[in-house]
Amino acid sequence: MPARGHSWAGRRNEVTRNPKRARPFAGLLALLAGLTFAAPPAIAAEPTPEPAATPRPTLVETAEAAVEAMPAATLQAAQAPPAPTSAPSDPSFFKTGKGVAVLVLLGAGLGYTVYSFSNDRVKSPNAD
Repeated sequence: MPARGHSWAGRRNEVTRNPKRARPFAGLLALLAGLTFAAPPAIAAEPTPEPAATPRPTLVETAEAAVEAMPAATLQAAQAPPAPTSAPSDPSFFKTGKGVAVLVLLGAGLGYTVYSFSNDRVKSPNAD
């Protein structure tokens, strides 16, 4: 005698497999396994010695050479104190039009989340 209200009672759940997805997944898995086992020996190989090169100038030497090559006017302008800036006239982000739009969207999203959470009608098929 079937259970009340359920036409699927007593049926066996069958799993269908899609072989179209199995081959690419198996190939990806084989590639990943191959890289996992092939990469460590390749990285662990002895490094080849590099031929002795002429020493490169250090950062300090390069900077000193660049400063010496600059004209005197550029050096004086770089050492002069910066001009005073005016007080910031930018209002807070949330007082701008974009900030208000962000706050409205955040409030709408939060309100919808609370509404949908409280009006969720999901029920278990076994609850009778």
